[in-house]
Amino acid sequence: MPALICALSALAAAAAAIGFAGSLRVAAGSFRREAIEAPASALADLFIFIEPERLLRASALSAVLALAFAIAVLQSPLLACAAAAAAIGAPRQLQAGWRRCYLRQVGAQLPDAMAMLAGAVRAGAALSQGLDQVSARVALPLGHELMLVMRRHRLGVRLDDALREMARRLPLAEVRLLVTAIALAMEVGGSLCGTLDRLADTLRRKHVIESKLRALTSQGRLQAVIVTALPIALMLALLALDPQSMRPLFTTAGGWMVLACIALLETTGWLLIRRIVAIDV
Repeated sequence: MPALICALSALAAAAAAIGFAGSLRVAAGSFRREAIEAPASALADLFIFIEPERLLRASALSAVLALAFAIAVLQSPLLACAAAAAAIGAPRQLQAGWRRCYLRQVGAQLPDAMAMLAGAVRAGAALSQGLDQVSARVALPLGHELMLVMRRHRLGVRLDDALREMARRLPLAEVRLLVTAIALAMEVGGSLCGTLDRLADTLRRKHVIESKLRALTSQGRLQAVIVTALPIALMLALLALDPQSMRPLFTTAGGWMVLACIALLETTGWLLIRRIVAIDV
């Protein structure tokens, strides 16, 4: 009987170990897909090609460095783990920032591209020929997008379908307007040149207004950065000047609660200020 109980206990422990190992493999696969492969795929959409293995190695190295630095300076395992987690999640944040810059550049280039396309069509070129000429002359990154559209069109994809695919890849109101105008002109006819000229003029006015708004709200955005960074800088300065007095903030339960309240208030203030200065045109 004792031998049977020991055997059953061993089987249960082995099953638990196998289940734990399976859970770890599932968690590792999910982490790789969400934190490494998804940002690498999104960067490939921006014509920034980085292998997922290189991105994984860079994330692991930055996490180890952040962990070692936090343990050496802050002497708090909790904050060290938080710093390592932030370093691991850095690829997704970088990808999001690059994507915003990419979309902003495309939106700024579209009015001139529309005017060039209207001029090419007015000169007697077909729509596909005009798009081909614009893709060869316009600067990057819009040139890459239009070249991809024309390459898909040469491979047999309909022009309007290739343009709709570009609109799905670039979630911008300007791109949707361009694609809608071209699709309507291809289906029902009409003056595509006049439509493109009016769209280009409207978008130029919109970008001028957005530039003025960014200039007027720059003080608010700077205030958000200062309000968020000042307590953190003050905490680091006090930690460097008097580490003994600051150590309970990172090593006790009460200190962790204070840090959690600080993080919550900092995040709330940042989001509120960003919401106030975010004016949609």
